Amino acid sequence: MDLEDEAEQAEENGDLKTACALRKEIAAKSQSAASFFSYGLLATRLEQWEDAEDAFASALHLDPSFSPGMEGMGILWHKRTDRGEAESFQIARDWYLKAIKLDSNARALTLLGCAYVALGDSTAAQTAFEDALKLDPRYEEALYNLARRQEESNPARARELLEKAIEIDADYFLAHQRLGILRQRSGDLIRAEYHFRRSLETDPTHYGSHLYLANCLAVQGREEEAEQTYRFATSLQPENAVGLEFFANFLESIGKKEAASTLRARIKSSDQ
Repeated sequence: MDLEDEAEQAEENGDLKTACALRKEIAAKSQSAASFFSYGLLATRLEQWEDAEDAFASALHLDPSFSPGMEGMGILWHKRTDRGEAESFQIARDWYLKAIKLDSNARALTLLGCAYVALGDSTAAQTAFEDALKLDPRYEEALYNLARRQEESNPARARELLEKAIEIDADYFLAHQRLGILRQRSGDLIRAEYHFRRSLETDPTHYGSHLYLANCLAVQGREEEAEQTYRFATSLQPENAVGLEFFANFLESIGKKEAASTLRARIKSSDQ
């Protein structure tokens, strides 16, 4: 097995540290922009910020017109936590804009839109997502992100975009979760429950989706199922005061005031 195969195997197995080390070795040997790009992406996932920046810089040194390297720089600056947020998001935006000048594609435009969201520029973000969909109407990430921009002003349009996203990717976790939320807001509890459960098929231990499902069950009056779901959700993050408070409120609403008081005591003790 050559180094490329070993790196792919390690990544498939979730051994990102080994995969990253192998990608670094491949890049050093091949001296190609693409190999440094692959190494940089893995270093970013591992939050090895300086190594990732060096990798993308090496890719662009080898090929100054390598637009994926510019996208990689944007992804790095969007995600990195070792610098100020405002500065990082601005730098990410600028790298995406550079990449788009060379290769305007749905992926880069969606990344640009996400940078605008982080910068609080909702209008520019929506334009970027719409431009992405003009280039590729089936780009599910753009559909999802545009739906998020539409949730308050046009919830029906948001639901339509999310439904299209899951037609393209039936296991799109975030799209199912947001559809559940929007369906519950509109009073369609059966469909809301379906989408929360579908999101949990993709990520069975997702704390937020279990809380959403518990609330949906409670609104339907399915108290026993709701209590079991709240109990499981709070077992996933037993120190999370928000979830404990939701659970306490639910217990109080069904007359279990002593159990609710016990939970609130836990919240107070964890805050001290």
